[in-house]
Amino acid sequence: MQEIIKEYGPAIITVVAVVALVIVIRVVVGTDESSTVGRAFSQLISNFFTSVNSAAQGG
Repeated sequence: MQEIIKEYGPAIITVVAVVALVIVIRVVVGTDESSTVGRAFSQLISNFFTSVNSAAQGG
């Protein structure tokens, strides 16, 4: 068991770190309704198109 840990330990740690990073990014970015960044980006796009439509109609 110790030999396996010695040989593959750094690779296992790297894989765990990458998976954890992907999970954190997924939670932060997520989709429109499941994360702060996703919601903010969705609202930004909606507000932009609302402003563009308002400006195009002269109001």
